Amino acid sequence: MDRPSSRHGAGGGGMARPGSRGGGMPPSMPAPAGAGANPYVQAQQPMMGGLGGAGLAGGRPGTGLGGGARPGSGMRQPPPGSAARQGTAAGGGGPKSFSGIGMNTSVAVAHRPVTQQGMRGSTAAGARAGPGRQIQDRNFFLGELRARCTAVDEETARLQRQADASSAENATYGALERRYQTLSNEMRALQGRLADYNLLLDRSRSGREVADIFDEVAQLKAANGAERERADALFSERQNVEGHARQLEGALHDHSQRLAERMSELPEADQRLFAQLQEAKAAMLIELPHRQALLAGLTERVAAAEAAVSRDAARAEMAALREQTRAAARRVDELKSAASDVPLTADEQRAQLLASVKQQNAEIVAAERAAAENVDAAKRHRVQLAAVDAELAKAGARAGAHTVEADAKEAKLEQLHARDAEMQALIDTFDETHAAEEARLVGLRAAIVGTLTASSRAIEASATLAAAVDGDGSSAYGAAATPAALDELQSELAFKTDQKEAAERTAGRLQGERERRRAELAKVQTLDAKIAHELTQLTDKMAAMRSELGSFRDVRQLKDEANERRTRLTAARTALRARQDASRRAGAARKAAYEEAKAALARDETASSLEASEQKLRHYESSIFLLAEYIHAKGRESDFESLKGDCTSMLSAINTAAITAARR
Repeated sequence: MDRPSSRHGAGGGGMARPGSRGGGMPPSMPAPAGAGANPYVQAQQPMMGGLGGAGLAGGRPGTGLGGGARPGSGMRQPPPGSAARQGTAAGGGGPKSFSGIGMNTSVAVAHRPVTQQGMRGSTAAGARAGPGRQIQDRNFFLGELRARCTAVDEETARLQRQADASSAENATYGALERRYQTLSNEMRALQGRLADYNLLLDRSRSGREVADIFDEVAQLKAANGAERERADALFSERQNVEGHARQLEGALHDHSQRLAERMSELPEADQRLFAQLQEAKAAMLIELPHRQALLAGLTERVAAAEAAVSRDAARAEMAALREQTRAAARRVDELKSAASDVPLTADEQRAQLLASVKQQNAEIVAAERAAAENVDAAKRHRVQLAAVDAELAKAGARAGAHTVEADAKEAKLEQLHARDAEMQALIDTFDETHAAEEARLVGLRAAIVGTLTASSRAIEASATLAAAVDGDGSSAYGAAATPAALDELQSELAFKTDQKEAAERTAGRLQGERERRRAELAKVQTLDAKIAHELTQLTDKMAAMRSELGSFRDVRQLKDEANERRTRLTAARTALRARQDASRRAGAARKAAYEEAKAALARDETASSLEASEQKLRHYESSIFLLAEYIHAKGRESDFESLKGDCTSMLSAINTAAITAARR
C-alpha cells in the first residue's frame, strides 16, 4: 500500500506532493526500482542536484512550483507507484553540478532530526506553522561548520589577545621586579652606611676618643682573624677526617669484596652459616642501641649511687661495715661447716686442700690482673695529668705579662729538663730491666715446661692405672692401685692443668707487657729529636728575651721615651678634641640645613606629586602582581591548545570527507 501524501485534493484524489524547490516533478519521472527502497536516501540526490538547475537562475527559488504560485491541492499529480515516493526537487538524470548560490549561502535551519513526514509546504494564513526543515542535508552541515569555525577563530583571537596582554604585563612586571631589586640593593647599602654613621655619632656623643675607637677596631679585627683561622683549621681538619673516612670506606669495600670472593669459594653449608651469622649480627646491631641505652642508664644510676655514697661519709662507712659483715658471715659459715663435718679422711682432706689451693690461685691471678690494670690506669692518668699541667702552663704563660711568661717558660723548661732526666734514667736502666724481665720469662718458661712434663707423666700414670684396675677394684700391679689413688692423680692432674693455664696467661700478659715496653722505648727514642728541637727553640727564645731585657736596664731612657710619648699623645688629644668640636659645629650646621631642606621638600608640590606617584607605583605593582597571578591561574585552567588541535583535526577530517563526497 502506498504511503499517502500529507494533503489530499478536494475531490479526494491522492495527489503527490510537489518538490519543495524547483519546478514540479513531471508525472513521467520513473520511480526507483524495488519496493523496499528508502525514499529519504533517494530524495537527497535530486535535491542537491536541483540546486544548480534553472530554478536558481534568478536567486533562491521558493518552496512552491516553478510557476511562482503554489497550485491548489487539486493540481497535484497522482501519487506514484507503491514502491517509492517522488523526490523533493526537480531534475533529470545525468551529472549534477554542486556550484551555485546555495553552496555559498549560510543557511540557518532548525536543529531537528529527519522525521517520517519529511518537509511540509506552506499552509493557509492563520494555520499552525510546520516544524521547519527536517532533512539535514549538506548545506546544513556546512553552515554549522562555518559557524563553529567562526566561533573557534573568535575564541582563538580572544585568547591570543589575552596572551599578548599577559606577555606585555609580564614584561612590565619583570622590568619593575628588576627595578625593585636595584632599589632594594641600593637601600641596603644606604642602610649600612647609615648604621656606620649612627655608630660613629653615638661614639662621638659618648665622649670616646678616636684612639679608643681605633683600638676597638683593631681588637675586632684580631678577633675576626682568630675566628677565621679557627674556621680554616676546622675546615682543614674536616677535610682530613673526610679523606680518612673515604680511605677507610674504600678499604672496607675492598675487604668486603675479598670476603665475598672468599665466601663464594666456600661450600653452600658454610655460606648458609655465614648468612645466618650475618642475620644474627644485624639483629644484634639493631638490639645494641637499646642495650647500650640500658647500660648507660644503669651506669648513671650506679654513678649517682656511688656519688651519693661518697658524699655521705656515714653512708660510705655503713657500706664498708656492711661488706665487712658479709665477709665475716661467710667466714663464720665456712668455719661452722668445717667444724660440723665429720672428720675427713686423708684423701678428702687432700681434695679439700687442692680445691682451696685452686681457689686461692684463682684469686691471686685475679688480683694480679686487677693490679696490672690499676698500674696501667695510673700510668695513663699520670700522662693525662702531665698533659693537663702542660696545657695549664701554656694558658698561664699566654695570659700573663712578659715577666710571668718568662717565669712560666722557665718553669716549663725545668719541667722538660725533669722529664728529660726521667727519660734518660729510664733509658739507662732499660738494659737491666730488660735483662730482669727476660730472666723472669725464662724462669716462667722453665716452670711451664716442668708443669707440662709433670702433667703429661701424671696423665700417663693415670691412664696406666685406669687400665690396670679391674672390675672388682683389684689391680694387676698390686693392691696399691685403688680408685682413691686414681681420683687423687686426676685431682693432681686438674691442679697441674690449672697451674699450666695460669702460667700461660701470665706468659701472655708478660708478652703484652714486653710489647708495650718496646713501644714505649720506640716513643722515647723518637722523643729525643723532639726534645732537642724544643730545647733549641726555647734556647733561642731565652736569648731573644735576654736581649730584650738589656733594653729595659736603662730606666732613665725609658722614662724619657715615656714622657716624650705622653707629650706627643697629649698634643694629639688636644688637636683631636679641637677637630671634634669643629666637627660637631659643622654637623649642627649641616643638620640645620638638612632640616630646612626637608621642610622645603615637604612644601614643594613636585615632591608631593613624586610621593603620590610612588604610592601609585606601589599600588600598580601590587595590582600587576595580582593580575599576573590571576592570568597564570586562568592560563592553567583554560588550556585551549588541546581543544584547538582537536578542532583543527576535526575540521581537516570533515574537509577531507566533504572533498571525497564531492568527487563522487
